[in-house]
Amino acid sequence: MKFEFELYDDSKDFFEDKADNVAEIRVFNQDKIEVTKKSVVEISLSKNALIGLGTELIRLAYNFKEGKHMHLEPVDDEQQIQRLGIFLKPNSCNVIINCKDAECIDKYIN
Repeated sequence: MKFEFELYDDSKDFFEDKADNVAEIRVFNQDKIEVTKKSVVEISLSKNALIGLGTELIRLAYNFKEGKHMHLEPVDDEQQIQRLGIFLKPNSCNVIINCKDAECIDKYIN
């Protein structure tokens, strides 16, 4: 399957039609206690990391299965593992990408 989209015209992005293009980001400390409300998440990506991650996320979406997940771990002296099209610098935190169905964004707003 080939996936094509307009780079400069986002007016026809089909994934926005149902407003169910919803994401959730949560942050946990080392004791696995959620600290989302007290946190800021910063993600810095090179141009090729943006392309690599974007490409792999599209592939993951087209092989979507509820509950499927991917772990991204920082590289170290012994392991330089590329996952989802990117390498994480050694000072990065672990990241877990979960596949989870969502409803229209209106269902999550008070």
